Amino acid sequence: MRSDVRRALLIAAREYLENVRTRGFWLSLLLLPIVLAVLSIVPIMLADSASTSDYAVLDHSGWVDAELQKQVLHEDLKLIVTTLADQQVDQRALPEPLAGLADVLADEGGRTALIDQATEQVTRYRAGAAIPANASTPAEQLAIWWNDGVSQALAVNNRISVARYRRINVPGADRARLDALVEGDELLGYFVIPDDPVAATEGAQYVTRTLTNLDLQRWYGRHATQLVRSRRIREENIAPELARWIEAPIDFRALRLTDTGATEAQISDTLSQWAPVAFVYMLWISIFSVTQMLLTNTVEEKSNKLVEVLLSSVSALELMAGKILGIAATGLTIVTTWLLMVIAAASVLPTPAGMNVDLVGLVTNPIYLGSFLVYFVLGYLLYAAILCGLGSLANNLKEAQNLMIPVQLCLFVPLLVVIPIGRDPSGLLAQVTTWIPPLTPFVMMNRAAFPPGLATYVGTTLLMLVSIYLALRAAARVFETGILMTGKPPRIKQLLRLVMGRK
Repeated sequence: MRSDVRRALLIAAREYLENVRTRGFWLSLLLLPIVLAVLSIVPIMLADSASTSDYAVLDHSGWVDAELQKQVLHEDLKLIVTTLADQQVDQRALPEPLAGLADVLADEGGRTALIDQATEQVTRYRAGAAIPANASTPAEQLAIWWNDGVSQALAVNNRISVARYRRINVPGADRARLDALVEGDELLGYFVIPDDPVAATEGAQYVTRTLTNLDLQRWYGRHATQLVRSRRIREENIAPELARWIEAPIDFRALRLTDTGATEAQISDTLSQWAPVAFVYMLWISIFSVTQMLLTNTVEEKSNKLVEVLLSSVSALELMAGKILGIAATGLTIVTTWLLMVIAAASVLPTPAGMNVDLVGLVTNPIYLGSFLVYFVLGYLLYAAILCGLGSLANNLKEAQNLMIPVQLCLFVPLLVVIPIGRDPSGLLAQVTTWIPPLTPFVMMNRAAFPPGLATYVGTTLLMLVSIYLALRAAARVFETGILMTGKPPRIKQLLRLVMGRK
């Protein structure tokens, strides 16, 4: 027995060293972190450099669009002033033209007055009022800075509306002219405001060629709705306080129940709930890539007759056990390196503004890390047994790919249910799929944010161990016969006979 184990370990060491010496191994180590970095950074870069949506307005009411532009300006200036105030609190230097606003920004009441006054100043500048050479008030200082170029404001906060939407003034425009501009892609679209939107909204239109991008429509419609609603309230002589009371929504404050009582939910709680989803994707990539490595190695050794040389010194079962253990060691090396890279990245990357989140603590959560490593081993052994048996029947990679189509389909199921289970980790879907062995590692990892209980952990672990034992027994029977089999792969009846141990 000891000699059998020793020979299996020698095969495992050989498999491990052969893999870690290849360029593909080191490429696989770097590929996932690079992909994750690209997926994290590129959307931010694209968002920062996203093109501005140009639009025009046919305002038959004579007042809606003008008031709307003023309202949008007020919101943008409020966002800018709030960002500048936060920068001052963080002891970062204000932009040079705004250095004199420090005292105003420190006072909440002063900030409110500054926003209102600067909105009026910029509105007058847009209407043709002369822009003074030197500012005499803080509001003028902010208004002149804003008027000098929106790019300066974008450097402070790129979430302002003017960064995303730009109204184009088309003198004497009618619908035919605007239609031509939309057709020529000079405008994303244009809005038509009826004569009296307060009385009725019939005739309000948004004309565009791309109905798949309706962000502009929703943004403009939200502001127009607020203006028309306010005008209706004034015309009906409803007191502003009464109107606000009528329109006030029920704001259910989210509380998270813990062992110490209910506490207000934080952004960290939301991230903790969805963090297992990221671990599931990493787990899926790990198991899929490592088992593919095992399948490829098995088929290549069989096709180039190397397996016949190995079988002259070891038994088929020793060869299979050594291959599974060697690739397991390779996989653990890969996933351990990935985890260390993720932890290092979490410790280096800055925390997003306004988010008090311990990224390192989230990534190094013992429940997440422990679940990931345990379910990687269990999932790998189950799928390794299946693919090692199938690989022994194939004479080339093409045959192997055809044989493993059912396994691939099974592997794709966890990706389809990862989001529904993340939303409801204790729901019926999660409870049912937990007890399906090919899905158990992924589903249990997905439920790690809200652990299902000790009985479920013990039960699913026993289920996985029994499933792995049965899969290894069946794979051993298939491997022992199939590794030396040539010609066409066996049909289903023949495969079932091999699984049952019948020649």
